[in-house]
Amino acid sequence: MTAGSTGTTGTTGTTGTTGTTTGPGGSTTSGTTGSTTTSGSTTSGAGGFDGSGGGSTTTTSSSTTSSSTTSSSTTSTTTASSTTSTTGTGTPTRCTEADLEVCSDRTGMHCGLTFEYWKDRGNGCLVNTADGFSVEWSNINNLLGRKGLRPGGKNNIVTYEADYRPNGNSYLSVYGWTRNPLIEYYIVDSWGNWRPPGGEGFVGTVSSDGGTYDIYKTQRVNQPSIDGNATFYQFWSVRQQKRTSGTITVGNHFDAWGKQGLTLGTFYEVSLVVEGYQSSGSADVKLSIE
Repeated sequence: MTAGSTGTTGTTGTTGTTGTTTGPGGSTTSGTTGSTTTSGSTTSGAGGFDGSGGGSTTTTSSSTTSSSTTSSSTTSTTTASSTTSTTGTGTPTRCTEADLEVCSDRTGMHCGLTFEYWKDRGNGCLVNTADGFSVEWSNINNLLGRKGLRPGGKNNIVTYEADYRPNGNSYLSVYGWTRNPLIEYYIVDSWGNWRPPGGEGFVGTVSSDGGTYDIYKTQRVNQPSIDGNATFYQFWSVRQQKRTSGTITVGNHFDAWGKQGLTLGTFYEVSLVVEGYQSSGSADVKLSIE
């Protein structure tokens, strides 16, 4: 993810870091208020650690209504980072869906959130759980497992707790894409052997949620993305001190990027991702998104 979405970090592919093999990644609209969840059609694309991303197709939607509901088609225009998004309200208060294991490329819905799994070579599986997800990988070249809101927006707040055990290169971060302009972004809380993005493109810092993050801007040239091969920028906030639990107020980072001239576009997703690159490891993540 230097990752690539569609590859990981679409550049990472949807998640992408630099991956050169495209995988799935998706564009889904979802939102919940109280216990109401609405999801829309999904277009998948995935990201790779090396920064590749791509797009392939998919699937279905369902809507569940129990108490009072608000649809995810609400549109909000944000300032600072000049971002326009359609926001979903986040995870349901209670989920009774069974765990869902995915061991091949796939995008779908589980417990009110959009999940995506992608890998190019090696072994690994993603298990969607009622309170988040787990992922395990070995002898992998590039693997990405993520869960979140599509499209999400500036006002989302991600709270998580992870038993994160990478052996080699890996990221634990909030991740996503925007269009117009096409941007792949990361808010990295922890990593494996290598701290992304390697010191390249440093532009400043931002303090948020009890820590200081270094801000970087990097570029991917003719790499897979959610819109096919393209040249695009990656925006990064990388925490100076690793952590594996806490709250990430995404708007703080988007505003700080905007002040540095790093302008986002229309949101494609806000997800929590675990990515592995030429490594092995495991992670068990409890996740909620408001």
